[in-house]
Amino acid sequence: MKLFPIALVFLIVFSCAESEENRNSNSSSIQVTLEKTDSLVVKDVLATVFLFQGKIENQFIFRDLVSSEVYIFDEEGALINRWNKEGDVPGKFSMSSGNFHFDREGHAVVLDIMNGLKVLELNGDVVHDFGIYQYQVSLAGGFSLFDTQQIIEKDGQEYLLYSLDIIEEYDGEYAPEFLKERKHILLTNVETNETEKFLHFPESSRFLNGEVFYFRDIRPVFHYDQKEELLYLMFQGENVMYKYDWSGEQPKLIDSQELNLKGFENAEGFPPGSIQLGQYSNFEKRPFPSTIINLSRLNSDLLISYAGTPEDKAAIAKVVKEKAFNETMDKLTKETPRGTLLLRPDGQLIPVDLPPMHYGSFKVVGEDIYWMKKPDPDIEAEEFTLYWGKLKIE
Repeated sequence: MKLFPIALVFLIVFSCAESEENRNSNSSSIQVTLEKTDSLVVKDVLATVFLFQGKIENQFIFRDLVSSEVYIFDEEGALINRWNKEGDVPGKFSMSSGNFHFDREGHAVVLDIMNGLKVLELNGDVVHDFGIYQYQVSLAGGFSLFDTQQIIEKDGQEYLLYSLDIIEEYDGEYAPEFLKERKHILLTNVETNETEKFLHFPESSRFLNGEVFYFRDIRPVFHYDQKEELLYLMFQGENVMYKYDWSGEQPKLIDSQELNLKGFENAEGFPPGSIQLGQYSNFEKRPFPSTIINLSRLNSDLLISYAGTPEDKAAIAKVVKEKAFNETMDKLTKETPRGTLLLRPDGQLIPVDLPPMHYGSFKVVGEDIYWMKKPDPDIEAEEFTLYWGKLKIE
């Protein structure tokens, strides 16, 4: 089988800080803010892209994405261990891997699109070193604390749930038939590496309207509620929340809800054959596309992070014509609607007021939200602050 080349495209990091206009657009009297409850400062760190990965008991795990260096600190900020998996070593992974996840034994589970699935002890020892099941092409690998994968349990077995980012070979031109047959999710047993593809587009999805779409638009973001056995899923180019009952072998769609996201414009399709199979996006054809960025579960609520499209279409046309990153481009970037909203069980959607965050992202661990302090851009950082807190709803 012919394999498509792997390409990593690092995007402008999403900012969770909402504009004043976006915060005031909701007529509800309910206010949701993130209140800090504690913090941890780690010092003498020489890292290019320093990301919090998780907490196991009293150990805080961080990683330098560029060097594959792993740092483990105690609750006082003292370095406990430091190791890396660069080069030709057992359990190796690279900057193309996603954020760490942790199984019930406290092992780090790492999916590397070029090196396969790795299960590691917190001291770096290898538990499992699986090869590549299928080459993955990650085309939106911006630096982020967001969880784009998830460890779940089914029938007593643990699995890694993640999106299918491969650009498949297809006989014929890129056509709607391809989208009808495509499965979007992978489920890999972390003990055996046995992997299954599943989940087609729902019948009501705009991506089955007879046109074709950029790969960016059809990528799923999701969260599986282990207790309720429900899978919540959105596609990046569509403002619809799909809800599946996954108590059986396969998820079954039970509900869908169109969300009112300020400034979000649903993806527009193109005539069959007019765009390349697997093409991530095209700024000239579709500049400033709206994107669903992340979906997290917090208690009984869902947190939805997104970026919309600026209203000033004349300015957008000017940027496309000039093909330059100029003052107009900067202005449009600042005017892009973006934010994080809380989706309540009754369907109410409430903007969340978040503080400035390093990498513009956060991680939900249990009932807490973790984020990193945004450093001074004029000072080379050698210490980093990790905050955690809870949402305050009033």
